[in-house]
Amino acid sequence: MVYFNFIMAISPLFYQFEIFSNLNFMIPSHRGDDMFDILLEKQDKIIFRVFQYLQIKNPCPLKEIASHLGLSLKSLKRYIFIWQQNESNVSMGISFYIKGPKITAIYSPEDANLFLSSLLARSFSFQILVKIIENPFCTFKKLEDEFYLSKATMQRRMQKMKPLLSSYNLTVSFTSAPTLKGNELQIRYFFLLVSLLYDPPFTYSKQTLYERYKEVQQYRTSQGFLLSKAVFTPITKYYPIPFQINDTSLLFLWKQFSGIENIWLRPSLTSGLDFALHAHTALNELKLISLSQKLHRLHSLCDLYSGSFLLTYNPFFFVKDTKRLTQSFTKLLPNYRQILTTHPELPYFYEKLLQYESSSKNSSQIIAED
Repeated sequence: MVYFNFIMAISPLFYQFEIFSNLNFMIPSHRGDDMFDILLEKQDKIIFRVFQYLQIKNPCPLKEIASHLGLSLKSLKRYIFIWQQNESNVSMGISFYIKGPKITAIYSPEDANLFLSSLLARSFSFQILVKIIENPFCTFKKLEDEFYLSKATMQRRMQKMKPLLSSYNLTVSFTSAPTLKGNELQIRYFFLLVSLLYDPPFTYSKQTLYERYKEVQQYRTSQGFLLSKAVFTPITKYYPIPFQINDTSLLFLWKQFSGIENIWLRPSLTSGLDFALHAHTALNELKLISLSQKLHRLHSLCDLYSGSFLLTYNPFFFVKDTKRLTQSFTKLLPNYRQILTTHPELPYFYEKLLQYESSSKNSSQIIAED
């Protein structure tokens, strides 16, 4: 099964980031505030949903996909026909073949990995968002002129972005500069997620994520947004950051998040997480140590930042195998309930980490039976 590289770029937080290549094709929920729903054009959104479903089951009955997407069979066939007839879509390398009652997706792994980025690149809403991030002093009039959109259309698109930005504690306002407003830590985090979508890295490693974050920070500081002007220590309960945050120390913190440097944790915290892993998994000791380190980095980052790693959309189902882990973490780990509330995507990261460890050499069945 082929998946998008966006999650691959996030997952160096836990060293073996490639295991998260499996996450980004999960079927999205139908929440209206997901970036996926907000930023893709309608035709592209439908086609991408079809393609997602075919990652799970290819070929697949047309009726099954139509039912899942809430479309009539006639409407679904019309969307597929329009896609196939549009010459601009040929370069994306994604096509569909309908034979009888079934549909098959035809593509290469390389084209599949870039599909979402290609669709976003031609979305006016996504281009507007990128422009606002890259040019924090951009005016409403300048955006109108650059994208040849009417004032009413621009206002509608900006209005639709508000729930998405709100989930990252950000707002957009053209009445005063800068246009994108919010905590500088949050702005850089959001900038990182967006940049990984519109400019996916060619290679992936823990160093890749750190270097991309460093680029984001340098870009922001070159525009005058310096943390050194207001040194502070964020209030985090899972990983109480043991130093004040400024532009220099923040880079070191991201070395810890990415796995380049060790993260410093209290023994009481590590023992609580280790107890839960021993109770609910059947991994050997070396695998438990490896998994514990990755989960600590994940939780520490989630404690600092608001807004989902799965910026484009949320997976549509709950991973049952990790339910016992989340229940134990809630009882044993500080601030975990709040972390899980602000990052409901965590169980899906657990699932992929567990799958990766269980598939590694000499690893046992990962979830222990009750």
